[in-house]
Amino acid sequence: MSLRVRGSSGKLYTCYASCHFCSCPAFAFSVLRKSDSLLCKHLLAIYLSRALGTCQELTVSDKQMTSLLLMEEIFSISER
Repeated sequence: MSLRVRGSSGKLYTCYASCHFCSCPAFAFSVLRKSDSLLCKHLLAIYLSRALGTCQELTVSDKQMTSLLLMEEIFSISER
C-alpha cells in the first residue's frame, strides 16, 4: 500500500510504509546513501498519523496506482 504525503515545499511524495520507503530526496540521501537516519519526516508523519488514528487511507486499483506513479515520474522529469 502506498501513501501520498505533501512535503513542506508542496510537492507530493509517495511513501510505502509497509516496506519503509519514501520517494523524497532526503530519504534517498540520509537513509539509503549515508545510513545516518532511520526514516524521513514523511514516513514519520505516516507512522504518527496512523498511531493517532488521523490517517486518511484510500484504496486504489492497480490501474489507478500505475497512473499515479506515471504522473509522479512525469512531474519529476519536468522539474529537472
